Amino acid sequence: MESRKASDISAFFEPRTVAVFGSLKETTGAGWGAIRNMLDFGFKGKIYPVNPSGGEIFGLQVYTTVEQVPEPLDLAMVIIPPQAVPATVQQCGRKGIRAVIIGTEGFAEADEGGATLQRHILDLAHRYGLRILGPNTIGVVNTANGLVTTPYPTGYKSFLKGGIAYCGQSGLVSAHSHPMEPYAYPLSKICDFGNKCDVNEVDLIDYLSQDQDTKVIAMHLEDIKDGRKFLEIARKTVVKKPVLIFKTGQTEAGAKAAASHTGSLSGDDRIYEAAFRQAGILRLGNWTGFWEIPRIFASQPLPGGPRVAIISLSGGAGVVAADLAVKNGLVVTSFSDKTKQKLLAFSPRLANNPVDIGPAATVANDPISLSEAIMSVVLADKMADSAVILMHSGLGRAITPLIDMLRRVHRNTTKPLVVWMDGPVPSVTAQLFCELARDGLPTYLDLEAAIKALSLAVAYSRIKSEFSECAA
Repeated sequence: MESRKASDISAFFEPRTVAVFGSLKETTGAGWGAIRNMLDFGFKGKIYPVNPSGGEIFGLQVYTTVEQVPEPLDLAMVIIPPQAVPATVQQCGRKGIRAVIIGTEGFAEADEGGATLQRHILDLAHRYGLRILGPNTIGVVNTANGLVTTPYPTGYKSFLKGGIAYCGQSGLVSAHSHPMEPYAYPLSKICDFGNKCDVNEVDLIDYLSQDQDTKVIAMHLEDIKDGRKFLEIARKTVVKKPVLIFKTGQTEAGAKAAASHTGSLSGDDRIYEAAFRQAGILRLGNWTGFWEIPRIFASQPLPGGPRVAIISLSGGAGVVAADLAVKNGLVVTSFSDKTKQKLLAFSPRLANNPVDIGPAATVANDPISLSEAIMSVVLADKMADSAVILMHSGLGRAITPLIDMLRRVHRNTTKPLVVWMDGPVPSVTAQLFCELARDGLPTYLDLEAAIKALSLAVAYSRIKSEFSECAA
């Protein structure tokens, strides 16, 4: 039997050849949908449909059994009725397939009979030395090679390649459930654990810690299978890249829901909280944060400290941001005398932090240029380690100059920035949000998420330094 190393799960993300078991009925078949997505997203490997009906689909020959496939296979995607899964896993094992994704539902999350069936397929996996992801999973995404295993339509056919790896115990963490491309999430990998009968968060964090495309790991977890091993690997990983976790099942109601969803058993949340802190893991408080906060780690340098400058077009928004900053452990910095003098030259109301650009911009002949000049002065101040910029998208008349200005500001500083965008026309605000996000400037539609992102970047900077010293 082959060695079953935790980190040896590359076949799930980097296969050269993939077999797809499932219905090939047009538009509704699970096998049809998975193959369609791999083709649409430009999967660079070879795809082999397997179905007793035989024939052809998308110009690909359909093999009636996997043994007929004329070359070795790295990965199998299995989306067939539960009772047929064990025999298929055996076939995959005899074929020498290293990794099997089981998308089928009806196992440990369903009832005791399903749990027994799940244990049986795990025994088969051990016998043949293969790894199983799932069951009850959407599978994976790898933006580097176009691998997309979800059988459901996504509504788009490309990703913004970037440094975030999203992993979770839900089909909601997938290309078809979240607007990955429309909202410009800079992705490296996606993985839905499903029931975690074999491959789990320990394997994923180990693999992703070594993945050169991944800069930050974000995980949604209902439980942790091997807490001691997970925390051991997490401590080693945070020296290289941040690990952010959104832990659900915190309440009695949530724990019961987790048990019926993936068969997970959630423990005392206080234990998880303490363990995460000891391992240097950053905890995310809500679903929005799970998706949005990792953006800052994908493109921004780490802050040199907690001192933040707040630049706003609205005095009121600046006050809200200042409160949020302090509540999240940031310091609303005081500017140097030199910076104050430069700001006073623009307007007698600009020398304080938050910097309220609004009154001066309202009467300026060129408010865009004025805003850029003020931001440049603030960002040059050594008393500021980072900045949050609070912008108003307006009605869209100056959308291109505004985008270009923020791009220049971002390009001309070495400090981490986040932008909060608001405005009266949702489509205009969304356009600004997406344009800036595609350029690597973390932009948020929720002000609290923007501030939280900066505070977690500060926290991780400290964690990385402390853990690196301990590892030395």
